[in-house]
Amino acid sequence: MDGTNSNQQEPCEKHKRKKRRIECDKGVVDRISELPDEIIYIILSFLPLRQAASTSLLSHRWPDLWKHTSNLDFIDSNRRHNIKTTEIENDSWDVSTCKNVKMVNSVLESHQALFLKEFRIQFYINSSAQSTITKWLEFVWSRQVERLNLKFICDNSPKHMLVLGDLLGEIRCMQHLKTLSLRCLIISGEDISLFLKNCPLLRELNIEGSHLTSEVKFCDSTLVLEELRIRKCNIRESFINISAPNLALVSVDARPGQLWFENVPRLVDVNFAIYSARYTMQHFTSAVSCITSQLEKLTFSLYLYPKKLSWNGFPIMPNLKELVVKESSLYEHGCLLPLKSVISACPCLQNFKFEFNESSVKNAPNVERCPHQYIKTMKFQGSCATDIIQSMTYITVCCNAYQEIKRCTRAMSKDGVHSHREQMVHLQQHLSHQVEIKFFKSIDE
Repeated sequence: MDGTNSNQQEPCEKHKRKKRRIECDKGVVDRISELPDEIIYIILSFLPLRQAASTSLLSHRWPDLWKHTSNLDFIDSNRRHNIKTTEIENDSWDVSTCKNVKMVNSVLESHQALFLKEFRIQFYINSSAQSTITKWLEFVWSRQVERLNLKFICDNSPKHMLVLGDLLGEIRCMQHLKTLSLRCLIISGEDISLFLKNCPLLRELNIEGSHLTSEVKFCDSTLVLEELRIRKCNIRESFINISAPNLALVSVDARPGQLWFENVPRLVDVNFAIYSARYTMQHFTSAVSCITSQLEKLTFSLYLYPKKLSWNGFPIMPNLKELVVKESSLYEHGCLLPLKSVISACPCLQNFKFEFNESSVKNAPNVERCPHQYIKTMKFQGSCATDIIQSMTYITVCCNAYQEIKRCTRAMSKDGVHSHREQMVHLQQHLSHQVEIKFFKSIDE
């Protein structure tokens, strides 16, 4: 009898386990399918556009859901962004046959969402696509877009670049736009003013690798702009005037006499990317005269080392906490000792960082060089400028690589180079809380 009951219970238990498994599977499917469309739109917005569109194959209910995604990212992830590829495309590219252009046209014809978190274009395109891009922007004007990112890829020749003013057409008021990024465009001051006028909530503006053809003004007491970056642009003889009460961060290619600040009470972070060999400390002092008392972080990116940039005369900055110097040339930066006068002008300084460009090492002669020419990063830290100066002094006194830098030649004995490098490593270990030094790899490594 017990055996009979046991035989009857065994298939019953198997049936229950199978039923639970089916119910569990059904439950998972039901949870997804029962989600409101609005929730699925949000989920799809985290996927790249191609993957979001491919979800249309999952269910008969899904074919049109991707059309409501809030992110439209058109990026050519397969393209290698180099000069040779761009040169080839300059001659062979055709807007009527470009797969990326066809994809954008197809998506915009189908897309239905009125609100977009981001609309981004990032692939090669040139001036022959002007009418096509104007249509794309008409689509943007008809939507509530938060971030507009037009990072076109092309060479620096104006004949291949698109003219922003010719693309705008009947630009409408964009009440929701918070971030605008532009690259590889010919831009006038009037174009920027038009965006500022029609985008009352614009908080971040990035312009890169473009040609600015006329004076640019960010001068309006009602501007909510908080971050401004104008990098690697051909500014020519134009001026950049900045008077924006909410601005907190500025990163601009600095050229003599082209940048002026006024009424920027919240500006605490400034990056000067200096490309001009004519740039002097007097130009810098004049540009920042109204913000020296409020700056907390200052970065110099010296892509072309200014021969006349003597650190003497550096303005007093009582609230500066971080100073960064990024330099592209290892043979022209000179000794660190003159920078003591800069640090002395910043009594609250807590971090001083020197960075060097790796390309300088790769392009340097294949000889044994002074140890300082192997340094990638050197960072001094302290509770105030006095501590940083003491750390710098300790290194300059103890290490000939800095104390006698001007007498060092590029060619040194191999043993001499390694001896100095080891000494600097020991110094770093001794001052582990105050000094951080990182080296490039040696050529013979």
